[in-house]
Amino acid sequence: MRRTRVRRLACAVALTLGAAFLSPGVQSAAAADPYQVLVFSKTAGFRHDSIPAGITALRQLGAANDFTVTATEDATAFTPANLAAYEAVVFLSTTGDVLNDTQQSALKGYVDGGGGFVGVHAAADTEYDW
Repeated sequence: MRRTRVRRLACAVALTLGAAFLSPGVQSAAAADPYQVLVFSKTAGFRHDSIPAGITALRQLGAANDFTVTATEDATAFTPANLAAYEAVVFLSTTGDVLNDTQQSALKGYVDGGGGFVGVHAAADTEYDW
């Protein structure tokens, strides 16, 4: 049962990331720069047991498809300068209010500027009032 859920999560993440990678994103400073993805999994509500498996699945996808995965639960990563290093941001089963106004503004600017955003599973349970 647990293995089936992990496989389903990995499949859903792969499909979602594939769609994100096919859409235009923030251009790298140099063509040789590696493709980098920020995975954010902070929770302020229910915490899903599948988060570690999701991070592992994303890292495996990265290793197999030439992109780097940085996983964090530190909301201070959401600054314009830091987000500029990433082609996509993944909210992996985040819940509740996990970003302050300044961090929300940085994420909005990043997406408005063409940065990719992927919400996985409980990401829809995040930042209700924003």
